[in-house]
Amino acid sequence: MKRLGTFALAAVALVGFTSAPDKTLSNEAAKSAANDISSGRLKDFLTFIAADALLGRDTPSPGLDAAANFIAYNLKSWGAKPAGDDGTFFQKIKLEKATINEATSSLTVGDTMLAYKTDFVAFGGSGKVSGEMVYIEKAGQQVDVKNKVVLLAADARSEMRTLRGSGALAIISDSGQARASFPAFVDGMRRFGGGYRPADEGNGQGPAQTLSVTMNSDSFKDLVGKVGQTASLNLEATMDVAYTQNIVAIVEGSDPKLKSEYVAFGAHYDHIGWNPNLKGDQIFNGADDDGSGTCSILNIAEAALKAPARPKRSLLFVWHCGEEKGLWGSAYFNQHPTVPKENIVAQLNIDMIGRSKPAGNTNPLNKTLTGPNAVYVIGTTMMSTRLGEIVHGVNAKYLKIDYDKQYDDPKDPNRFFYRSDHYNYAKNGIPICFWFDGEHEDYHRVGDEVSKIDFNKMQNVARTVFVTGVTVANEATRPKVDKPLDR
Repeated sequence: MKRLGTFALAAVALVGFTSAPDKTLSNEAAKSAANDISSGRLKDFLTFIAADALLGRDTPSPGLDAAANFIAYNLKSWGAKPAGDDGTFFQKIKLEKATINEATSSLTVGDTMLAYKTDFVAFGGSGKVSGEMVYIEKAGQQVDVKNKVVLLAADARSEMRTLRGSGALAIISDSGQARASFPAFVDGMRRFGGGYRPADEGNGQGPAQTLSVTMNSDSFKDLVGKVGQTASLNLEATMDVAYTQNIVAIVEGSDPKLKSEYVAFGAHYDHIGWNPNLKGDQIFNGADDDGSGTCSILNIAEAALKAPARPKRSLLFVWHCGEEKGLWGSAYFNQHPTVPKENIVAQLNIDMIGRSKPAGNTNPLNKTLTGPNAVYVIGTTMMSTRLGEIVHGVNAKYLKIDYDKQYDDPKDPNRFFYRSDHYNYAKNGIPICFWFDGEHEDYHRVGDEVSKIDFNKMQNVARTVFVTGVTVANEATRPKVDKPLDR
């Protein structure tokens, strides 16, 4: 791959479609309509979405905006109904960037004042809090964090996303870096952590409600010995404002009553950007994560619009921004839904379905990567018995992909259920299913490129997700949530 690509957008053949016909797309007919989801079409889309020119689709960035415009342009050409703000496909999200005043920001525990950059650093946020310190040592550990300052061990950092907006006053995380190497670590991380966050709108739910800092491991261990004492954090910053967006579209259903309900398809179209300090390849293209999901639901929307009929319920498509930053886009959509949230009967999330483990591969980083005819399904046993029956029943009678349920468990130590956008729907009472190929050697690395995608696998999973969604949309009653969500 070239160090920095040139911008070239190949022309994509686009066809306009009319509004939904009166008749209903049957579950069986959906299998024929699914043939419009093809490996070639997916490759066309992904070649643009994961191009060098988009510089890794960071949130926010011009590259992410280019991806958003590409998605919206196709949706408009096919005749999808805009469901963003003001009759557009875009749901705008205000972001703020805090430039920390190092001289006036402080962290004090008891009588001990810690030194900024030597002991701790903040990559965003502004405010003053004081509260009792509690400690989370392992992922999944149940701790009362409301109105507390949370010490978060390095082994529990996967809890960061769920802690934000949980009622915790602040999060102090272990960086995993010794005191001597911490300043160099801080300098290297400023590009990733020193950017924007969703603006605090005072609703008590957004990520910006909880201040967060990270510490060197030596100072962090000293704090662990002081759990129960009061920590006071003061972050002073100047704020800059920017905007990003979710992309939201609807394919209206055919039933006069049920079309006011929605089966949601979701993916995140952002990734982690690029690093000019790297030698050689500098761009994190995110072809699998989550270019594969982004392009899959784009092709699913196209197939739904080209179909000769529509399912009974409407289909809702949401491309979320900022997933890599902490599920920002899906959190925002659930706080500010553009359709009645209570009318969303299920959410089907695709986050990484484009990679397959080669036969005989012994790389330990590919240990959990699924094969060419396999994918993990997560959430089918955790909220709704009926949704789980549909997910597995459709697959058994259609393409018969090997559905691996290894992570379909709230006690999964990797906590994959809590780590992608579906979680923000699930915690709002919407049953979900999540399709995921597993972590691999290029996860969050510059090697996550289009050339390594298994487009046949991507096609088959996307076709199955489409037929699954149509089947849910044609159900006489919505899938019942009959199991409490273990958070």
